[in-house]
Amino acid sequence: MADCLGWLFEVTDRSDLDQGKDMINKSPLIGNAFVDVKLLDRLNGESVARIDVGGFGETDTDLQMAEMDDDPYGTPHFPNNWMYSRESGSQAGSFKMILRSKRLILVFKDTASDEFGIANICVDGEMVHKADPHQINWTHCHVLLLFDEKESSEHIIEIGMAEGHEDKSFTILGFGYVD
Repeated sequence: MADCLGWLFEVTDRSDLDQGKDMINKSPLIGNAFVDVKLLDRLNGESVARIDVGGFGETDTDLQMAEMDDDPYGTPHFPNNWMYSRESGSQAGSFKMILRSKRLILVFKDTASDEFGIANICVDGEMVHKADPHQINWTHCHVLLLFDEKESSEHIIEIGMAEGHEDKSFTILGFGYVD
């Protein structure tokens, strides 16, 4: 491996600098609909949307971690989340949010834990997804596009446990929205 890296550095040092066009100002290949996406989580949620957390009153601390900046031990992704558990949610109901937006992404936790179950995702009263936290079976952030429209309008988002999963947990890590 050391020989390979040494060879790479030699070849790179002998090569001319790339005189090609500036790639940063080039238009994206598949569009820029989410270029202005903003994070909505427990930290700023109430200032952006009307939220009733229902049974999603807990905060999940078993999160995906990554080394960031000068932290060699790992920083948790989406620490300001909403978690449903059997204890917090059985009587409290669904997470409900009213938000004015034209695009919305849900970020939820994927995990191998048997304690987590499937949630139903409804937008404006219509079921749009069943969010399964066991798609990959390791703790990480999973993303679902909930809607993508040309004009911004008010939407009602409701997230509740699927039938037969009411005694399980589910974590909403946050949302990405475009005004």
